[in-house]
Amino acid sequence: MSSVKEKRFRKLKRKKIWPSIVAFILFTLLCVGMIVLFLQLFALYIMGTKIVQQYGEMKNVKAVINGFLESGESIADAVISQRKYTFGENDIYVMDTDGEMLIKTGNSEPDFELVLDFKLDRELGLDEGFVAVADSENQFVHDNGDFTIFAMPVDEVIKRTFSPGREDQSVGSWLSETIITQGYWLRAPLGDGRYDAYVKCIIQLQRQDVFYICIFGIIALLLLMIPIILLFINTIRSIVTQRRMTQIIYLDTVTGGKNWFYFRNYAERILTRKINSKKTFAIVNLHLERYQNYCACYGVKAGEELLEAMDGFLKARIGKNEFFARFEGADFGMLLACEGVNEQENQEYCRKRMRSLLAELSGLKPDQKIHFHAGINMIPPYVPKDGKWYHTRKNVDINQLYTYANAARVTSECAEERQITFFDQEMLEKQVWERWVEDTMEEALNNEEFQVYLQPKYSPLNGKLVGAEALVRWISPTEGFIAPGRFIPIFEDTGFVTQLDDYMISRVAKLQAEWMIQGKKMIPISVNVSRAHFAQEGLAEHICQLVDAYGPRHELIELEVTESAFFDDKDILVKTVKQLKAFGFHVSMDDFGAGYSSLNSLKDIPLDVLKLDGEFFSGDDDDGRGQVVVKEAIQLARNLDMRVVAEGIEKKEQVDFLASQGCDMIQGFYFAKPMPIEEFEKKVEKDA
Repeated sequence: MSSVKEKRFRKLKRKKIWPSIVAFILFTLLCVGMIVLFLQLFALYIMGTKIVQQYGEMKNVKAVINGFLESGESIADAVISQRKYTFGENDIYVMDTDGEMLIKTGNSEPDFELVLDFKLDRELGLDEGFVAVADSENQFVHDNGDFTIFAMPVDEVIKRTFSPGREDQSVGSWLSETIITQGYWLRAPLGDGRYDAYVKCIIQLQRQDVFYICIFGIIALLLLMIPIILLFINTIRSIVTQRRMTQIIYLDTVTGGKNWFYFRNYAERILTRKINSKKTFAIVNLHLERYQNYCACYGVKAGEELLEAMDGFLKARIGKNEFFARFEGADFGMLLACEGVNEQENQEYCRKRMRSLLAELSGLKPDQKIHFHAGINMIPPYVPKDGKWYHTRKNVDINQLYTYANAARVTSECAEERQITFFDQEMLEKQVWERWVEDTMEEALNNEEFQVYLQPKYSPLNGKLVGAEALVRWISPTEGFIAPGRFIPIFEDTGFVTQLDDYMISRVAKLQAEWMIQGKKMIPISVNVSRAHFAQEGLAEHICQLVDAYGPRHELIELEVTESAFFDDKDILVKTVKQLKAFGFHVSMDDFGAGYSSLNSLKDIPLDVLKLDGEFFSGDDDDGRGQVVVKEAIQLARNLDMRVVAEGIEKKEQVDFLASQGCDMIQGFYFAKPMPIEEFEKKVEKDA
């Protein structure tokens, strides 16, 4: 799927959403981490204050015992005597330097296999030689030696914290009640290192300590929740804004449905899914005929309401893996899923379905006549070259597929009896050819690839060559000989035919001038002037300038205008013909009888030559009706003082008939085909 618009949209989409989401997630994780860290630090702070208090008591015990030792008392007497001078009943465990126990007070003793790591000894101002050992009766110390109140299971701490108190117990005493008692031993070197004494310390965790931690956590959470909530609101707002922006970008402002940008993205996703690679789809161009005329008659608002009604109708009839959207104007694109087992059944399925849709659409406005045409481009199942099942369609160009459907629809417009047309390879080749012609015609004209061929005109009375028609042939260095029927219609559609007219008039004028200089026989040559050219003002002066650039006599050049030109601006045509005749040129009506002949035009336009179309002489004329028409046409021309040329003559009996009716010139394969200039010059010397 990627145009410049799509890239900008995707970039804008990522810019609107992802930074906000990532920032919200990162900030939330950061806040959670900060709350956990703050809670741990606060808990350690509470424990640290208790540890420092116990450490101070241990140092007091140590100082008293050392005082008794210095006075000459034994270690046992010193331990017992210190109780008179210290607070509480401290359990003491004394060893000598060999590790032998000398004295112990209390029932428990240190567990020397589990040395505790408080991790805050320096931060708390404790001595470098500070050593703590677990108590043998302690059950709430981690096996790794970490000392923490969370050694006890959290659910047990919560249970003890929020357990109800006695009925006669006050709130203050309930908060100060101890819920966890933690024992450990602190090492105290005595007697200048002769003894190692361990003093048992007790840390008591009270309910109020847990409440302080919870209150601190709640306050930190509330403070951090403010920016989290603001960032969350901003993230939600960004997502909502992005979705609204997407809806606006994908919105068709006329129908209220999805627009073509969304159709391209959605249709591409459907076609490139692996599950759909074996299915047949169809891209449809649905076109409402004469929409501008409808708006002119009923108003633009009514036209938009009609398109909106079409959108609602199609929405109700679209199935799974199908979609539609307005392309532009009154054109809708549709992606349909086919339900056939082969190509023929798939086409027939699409034809029936579209026929039903068109019939229903035509009834959207019962009191108004609306007509539709549809072009269908079939998308066959994807068949990978290596036969692997897991491959899928790649490089799906929805615009190109729709263009093919549109080309098929344009073809159906040319044939009004067909409402539905399928795109095929022949149409593609025609489009490729038209594109090649349009791309190369300017260069071909500059390179003089267009050659003048001359088809002789003979007198039916004496068989002499009395004139010629200049016909264009395209000799391409890459494509070779190109017949006029393959490029003239394209030139007419693009307007390039007027440049070709100028080119042919100039080449004929140059040829006539060369013959005159060389002293050769001068033969009048007729040149076709397109219908588009005759509709332009100042054509007579323009042709006169082209011819005068080489200097031949004007009467040697005859200008042919097709009968269809008489149905354009008649005033301009009459004016141009009169000016050409005033300049000395002869003017003829080409293909007389090919269309709806305007006899009234013959009355108003002073033409010199009437050229009967070859269709008068094709096919069988068993009842002689064709000869009657030709006879009367020749007589009409003579009565109007016009010469008559019959083209497309291929049989001798046709020549004899025309001679008997007084036809002036005959042009056709019976006498000669169109030929190059060199060959024509030889024929002039022989037959003129």
